[in-house]
Amino acid sequence: MSPAERDACLANEAIKGLPGRNCVIMEIACARSSVDLFKMRQNYQLRYKKSLEEDVADHSTGDFRKLLVSLVIALRYEGEEVNMESASDEAEILHEKISDKAYSDEELMRILSIWSKTQLNATFNRYNDKFGNVINKDLRANPKDQYLTLLRSAIKCLTEPEKYFEKVLRLSMKGLGTDEESLTRVVATRAEVDMELIKEKYYKRNSMTLDSAISVDTSGDYERMLLAMIGHGNL
Repeated sequence: MSPAERDACLANEAIKGLPGRNCVIMEIACARSSVDLFKMRQNYQLRYKKSLEEDVADHSTGDFRKLLVSLVIALRYEGEEVNMESASDEAEILHEKISDKAYSDEELMRILSIWSKTQLNATFNRYNDKFGNVINKDLRANPKDQYLTLLRSAIKCLTEPEKYFEKVLRLSMKGLGTDEESLTRVVATRAEVDMELIKEKYYKRNSMTLDSAISVDTSGDYERMLLAMIGHGNL
């Protein structure tokens, strides 16, 4: 199964579980390249006879729908060029909207969905420089608000995917029991993308290798499969 086919299946299963599985749709939209996201959307249309954005819109509501649809239809430029004037201007717009608690404003959706990840990083850095807080700190007005949690996760996934996925892995093996769905999803989708970076972040955050954490929390064929996929023996 190709990555596009795999992601189409993941997205369809997640859509059936909305709103509880918003994060899976967000991950696919934010962590893939524009080309990979486009291929996945093509595959989704062929496989399910309906566009991804239509299915997301049909199975979600309100602010969640606005954010998820904006993210899944994004076609981002992948280059490294940065327009610092735009970064500064849009940092101001973001601060204004967040100050007004307009967390799903069209301007905020536009900024998150049209710019390259490099440009977004520049914009969020300018936000921090100008207003003294990282943007995700200012989006913690209500820590229990599920929409704000998804919005913060999207920003983290767009700009620091290795940190985002380290956290997903850590939480999947925290406490009693294992969230096998999340653990398997992250290992399978990031194994050939940025797993080495994720493993480094995991070790720095937890003072334990990801290999060791998996071995403690899983067993048998499942453990061996995960260890093989992450490249057992390296951090």
